[in-house]
Amino acid sequence: MANKLNEINVSRVLQKLWFSKGISRVEIARELGLGKSTVTNIVAALMKRNLVKRVKAGESGPSGGRRPTHLMVNGRYGYILGIEIQTDHYTAVAADMLGEVILSESRKMRFNTDIVSTYLDVTAELHRKTKSIGLPLIGIGVGTAGIIDPHKGIIEKSNPLNIHEPVDFYRAVAARQTVPVLIENDAKCCCWGELAFKKTDRHTNFMFVLGEFRAGRTVRSGYWGIAVGFAFVLNGKVHYGEDFSAGEFQSILWKEPNLGQFSLSDAAARTIRKDRAVLLKALRELCAHIAFLVNVLNLTCVVFGGEIAAYRDEVTKILREEIQRNWSYSNAVECAVEFATLGDKAVAYGAAGMFLERFFSIPDVVDTTEQKIASKIGAPYQPTQRQHMRE
Repeated sequence: MANKLNEINVSRVLQKLWFSKGISRVEIARELGLGKSTVTNIVAALMKRNLVKRVKAGESGPSGGRRPTHLMVNGRYGYILGIEIQTDHYTAVAADMLGEVILSESRKMRFNTDIVSTYLDVTAELHRKTKSIGLPLIGIGVGTAGIIDPHKGIIEKSNPLNIHEPVDFYRAVAARQTVPVLIENDAKCCCWGELAFKKTDRHTNFMFVLGEFRAGRTVRSGYWGIAVGFAFVLNGKVHYGEDFSAGEFQSILWKEPNLGQFSLSDAAARTIRKDRAVLLKALRELCAHIAFLVNVLNLTCVVFGGEIAAYRDEVTKILREEIQRNWSYSNAVECAVEFATLGDKAVAYGAAGMFLERFFSIPDVVDTTEQKIASKIGAPYQPTQRQHMRE
């Protein structure tokens, strides 16, 4: 029990440091209700591992004396690689431990025979590109379309990727990776990114709308148009639903034989980036669905990411109209409309954020043994990962 309590305290201190841009040991002890000696010992251990560093000294107290030393997570401890894999492209973002983007890459590609071989091809290519970063790779987060169990690393189904039977992604890549790997639905990755990189300004009840222009129902179909996924954060937690399918979207106006998610015919969908009338029709249909959910769930914010974020003026105007149209009372609905910081890189950045959220989570802790580090973030244990995560 004592060891478990110590692990929880380490995790609480580490997360407090991650949330702060500079905080003293005294402030940590006071805010967490821990003894000063306990905090001093934990901080010393974290500094020994180079995971925490000293920063500019704070102000002295009202009685004068020595100014307290401020501490924060060492962003240069290592980097996280976030990867988005879609049917016709991949996007990657390398971010340090504080979420600062070190490198980004986006490239058109031809989807391989399956998600595992495509992932391995992508990481092999990225390995060559990230050599210049000069920091150890801590782990990899992957975002892709479909119904995904992120705890077990199983892709249950994915229409875009033509997956109709479960794929055990973690087991398939375990023997070929030297760092922990996490996989998550692409829209849910974006929610994780919002939580990880807006630590002091988080909405606790919001939805993320990921909209991209790409192939739709399956990688082998002839459809090309707009593809949309929803994800929700309710009471500060990413919402999965009973079988991890929360957020899967299809318009109530959809009808056969459309291959897309909307009422647009496949022929019309192909013109969506060239024909403004088609684009506005799709946005209106999308925003009507979002407005219904905003009002029913009493959400405080809707965040848009992906290529759809390029149409922020149109999206904002239409969504505000639809939210108010859907509301039965006389007051104006207070719901913020925001756009992901990195736009079309939101999934990759969010995948990196997902990894960091798990890395700094409570009650799990950063342990000195490789096996516990791997189990902490729900990834396969790799005996050789110590040099990547600790050196």
